[in-house]
Amino acid sequence: MHNTWLHHHGDGSIHYTHCCVEAVEPLPVFEPSPTKRKRLRAGLSAAGTALGLATLAFWVTMLSTPPTSRASITPEGDVCHAAGHTMRVLVDAEAARRARVITAPGQADFSRILLWTRAAEAACAAGRTREALREFNALERLIVARAGSPREEGDD
Repeated sequence: MHNTWLHHHGDGSIHYTHCCVEAVEPLPVFEPSPTKRKRLRAGLSAAGTALGLATLAFWVTMLSTPPTSRASITPEGDVCHAAGHTMRVLVDAEAARRARVITAPGQADFSRILLWTRAAEAACAAGRTREALREFNALERLIVARAGSPREEGDD
């Protein structure tokens, strides 16, 4: 009868033979040398340490600045967020228009409006809701006044 026998070689290779049991002498099982085992353990240890540090950094970040949901925003903060969104839409529309037009007059005014918008958004994020709402309302009035002025319509 012929059976399948697995042979391990010293170099790590394996082959199968179909021989009689008596004719096959088993080869020694391959074992890596002690230096290879040390290298493998050192590599696994380094990978484990790196994974542990990455996990620690992630949790420190998450616990120091946890994400907030809109459910935790106060009504004043929600009004501030809505006003900021309206302002951001107006500023983004103007920026897109300026990107399409090769020469856009009033770049200094637009830069001032952009900086003023960023300052109002920062005030809103810092919890200074009344100040931010005043800034957003003033900016909105300024943009509406500039859009309705005959000087701007004549320049296009």
